[in-house]
Amino acid sequence: MTLSAGWYRARVRPWNDSVTAPMVRLDRGGGDFLASVTRHLNDIGETVVYSPALYPDSTNVWKRGGFRAHAQLELMEHGLATRPDADQIIQVAPTGNPDWGAIHDLDSRSFQGFWTMSETGLREAFETNRTSSVLQTFADGTLAGYAIVGMQWGIAYLHRIAVSPEASGAGRGAALLTSALVWARAHGGRSMILNVRDDNERALRLYEREGFTRTGTALVVLRHEG
Repeated sequence: MTLSAGWYRARVRPWNDSVTAPMVRLDRGGGDFLASVTRHLNDIGETVVYSPALYPDSTNVWKRGGFRAHAQLELMEHGLATRPDADQIIQVAPTGNPDWGAIHDLDSRSFQGFWTMSETGLREAFETNRTSSVLQTFADGTLAGYAIVGMQWGIAYLHRIAVSPEASGAGRGAALLTSALVWARAHGGRSMILNVRDDNERALRLYEREGFTRTGTALVVLRHEG
């Protein structure tokens, strides 16, 4: 759904397949426009509305529209001045034409509730940057893990990474991370950024083991209750 008022525009879709409350992406507009968007959504029966994950300096307009902080994602960074060690047994290959159905199925089995992604959300992540790819690893011909990576203005983004529960514990997450760093450096990246829930200790340990450091900044998801 797209909502507009003159030059202002916002796009609306469900947060994910489990949490069907709407998420609003603000393309153009201010706090008053956001407030009118949420009023419209309230009028059609939506009592809870979410923002995307935002940098802290982008939240003021949302707060003026009545949104309040709901959840945080910690930002981590890995410099790319030196080439990552890519010697690994597990094979990872990039594709520009992924099977989104298979990726969505794996993602929905790897995450729970609020933090799963719909197929629409996965496609949006892939389309965020000018240059992007999906890195994949297979086991017996079945997708066992994937990573969505993107590049813009010298900064690489690890938008999403997941390993199927059946294939976890075999080093596939580390192989995907290394391949993501190699991909980023090959495309001219100076550093790679990812976000992770601040309570996901297992993921935090993996990223730190692979050379990512905490930036001290967190992305914020805001929520509006009407």
